[in-house]
Amino acid sequence: MNENNITIRYAVAQDIPALASLMTELGYPTTVAEMQQRFVQIQSHDDYATFVAVYQHEVVGMIGVFKNIYYEKNGIYARIAALVVNGAHRNKGIGKLLIQQAEKWAIEVGASALLLNSGNREERKVAHTFYQQQGFEPKTTGFVKALKEL
Repeated sequence: MNENNITIRYAVAQDIPALASLMTELGYPTTVAEMQQRFVQIQSHDDYATFVAVYQHEVVGMIGVFKNIYYEKNGIYARIAALVVNGAHRNKGIGKLLIQQAEKWAIEVGASALLLNSGNREERKVAHTFYQQQGFEPKTTGFVKALKEL
């Protein structure tokens, strides 16, 4: 496999089982039914885009990105919400291609920056190195507060 054998395209409904599997691999156990519900919601928003990497007719990676408006300055930014490559296909340039697609989309929607968050868990250190190799700089510390479900 090389980068020339990979196709990056918009995700479609037929990709939902693969997306559920990839989200589970990313550490977020997801059923096909749950991914179906999420995918329908995401697809209904023009400010979101989901791309998949396909190798030999198999979805082997995905990236989800959305655009947002800055509060602290004028302009728009894009944020990577999810990025995962199937473990059997890592270190083959697929993640790089997905990020390049996200960058292209971000530029098309007028974004001045592309952001992402990545957990501070030990198993994410390899991902952090990868992001830095792709030109991302560690800039912030994120915080999360769980809210009571309605």
